[in-house]
Amino acid sequence: MDPAADDGDLLREEAADWLLRLQASPGDAAVRAGVDAWLAANEAHRRAYRSVERVWRVSAGLPAVAPAEISAIPTQRAGRMRRAMALAGIALAACLALYFFPALQLRLQADHLTGVAELRTLTLDDGSIVYLDAESAIAVRYDAGRREIALLAGQAFFEVVPAKDRPFIVTAGEVSVTVTGTAFDVRSSDDSVTVGVQSGTVEVRLDRGTRLAATLTRGERLRVSGEGRQVAKSEIAPEDVASWRERRLIVDGATLSEVVAELDRHHPGLIVLRDRSLGDRRITGVFDLRHPVEALQAVAHTQQASVVEITPYLLIVSAR
Repeated sequence: MDPAADDGDLLREEAADWLLRLQASPGDAAVRAGVDAWLAANEAHRRAYRSVERVWRVSAGLPAVAPAEISAIPTQRAGRMRRAMALAGIALAACLALYFFPALQLRLQADHLTGVAELRTLTLDDGSIVYLDAESAIAVRYDAGRREIALLAGQAFFEVVPAKDRPFIVTAGEVSVTVTGTAFDVRSSDDSVTVGVQSGTVEVRLDRGTRLAATLTRGERLRVSGEGRQVAKSEIAPEDVASWRERRLIVDGATLSEVVAELDRHHPGLIVLRDRSLGDRRITGVFDLRHPVEALQAVAHTQQASVVEITPYLLIVSAR
């Protein structure tokens, strides 16, 4: 896992989204306010925006030509101008595609993926069942000797059909989970991987399977962060493993940043945590994922923070 690279990709995607909104609606006060709030959040946002804006300017660098001016240009020259403008448009699209490449790459790699607030249940060839959380993606690699699932993004719960001679392996970055038959949950975020066991036994390995981190049984959970340098084991009620399947978010000492990221996957817009100081605050509670805005407001209230709705698709969380 490379958290710094992941963070940079995410910020550039957000910056490009804001720039496109601003270009499409230059007179929209709500969009302008949203851009200003996003830029005010921290210096990393401002750097990402300047970077995307430079690409925009370079790609769209040819001077605009009004329709009347085009009609007055000789046919051959007008043809060249149209081609030049078309090439500029293609260049712009190509440059912006670089910023959205991670999302495109995910779609190309995934066999199954979900959108915002979408949950999906899949039955694999061997009868094992996968439950996909919102904004999650997996790639399936089955052969005669092993069953392997790559969790490319998000979270998934697995009910595995036993097969002692054919292990079931889930990978998430450098972390791998190996079982023969059990029920367990794996969550992958920008900076950590968490495994929780509802029944059975699983082996969690690091460094692409070369180093054993822990063996987990029913009611145990493991969080791996810091590129495998930090490993924390804890207990969890088996019935609370993958509570998201019931549209419940149960957190015990999670950071506000982590809670916001979870709620954002169930909200059809953007949630911006404006004050970095809020992000490290710890949250414990149970929240309804069917109503992410109300859940966000409840979380903010416990932290003396406020939620400002710029539009129904843009929420800003800041300290009071």
